[in-house]
Amino acid sequence: MVKKLLLYLAFFALSFATFGQTDYSKITFSSKIYKYKNDSPRTQELGVSKELVTNIIDLLSDSLYNKKEKTEIINKAWLAFTQPKMFDFVYKDFAIKTNKSWGQTNSKGEMVLEPNPYLTEWTINDSEFPYFQIALNQILNHYSLLSYADDVSSVKSSFNELLVTKDIKLEEPDDDDWAYSYLESVNIELAKKGLVALVTKGYYDIIVCKIDKKEELTKLFEKIKWELVAP
Repeated sequence: MVKKLLLYLAFFALSFATFGQTDYSKITFSSKIYKYKNDSPRTQELGVSKELVTNIIDLLSDSLYNKKEKTEIINKAWLAFTQPKMFDFVYKDFAIKTNKSWGQTNSKGEMVLEPNPYLTEWTINDSEFPYFQIALNQILNHYSLLSYADDVSSVKSSFNELLVTKDIKLEEPDDDDWAYSYLESVNIELAKKGLVALVTKGYYDIIVCKIDKKEELTKLFEKIKWELVAP
């Protein structure tokens, strides 16, 4: 019964995707992976539950998405965490478009993409937690709940991309600002609105949440070994 349900879900999602606007005739699918992993992540065995995923997405999306929309995001993230192969099949269009190579073309003007991007990430990573971080990063980024920046100008742009801050007028960075110093200045302004910007340690993945949810969200991210810090 469970297998039939999964097959029906996969068929429905795949059928739905065919009515999307993506023109796959302009894309060449080619994998550099000799052999994909056959096993699935040990998600629940490692203490990563659907409740954990739900809580992270609930705190980040807050009132930005309604209940139905949140459920859709949660279901995507959970399937990616537990069955990457099935995720690539069920959410093919989504998986392709959240691929980091999406939109990039080679010297011939061709877009060559990995046909199973989430399964590939799971295959090339040695353990579950780096994969969880990459999968969640791509999903949250798609829904404008996370943004990436590596210099001061892209940090400024990130706040225009995040749903929670896109309508907030923020000061422009000073000429001598760098990424972290500008983030510190932004946090002074965000604090007036009860918000705080956090950065994944060692990288520039930026999220914004309510100040009173900062500790809770930080502890949730720690469960997938993803450290958040306030600049």
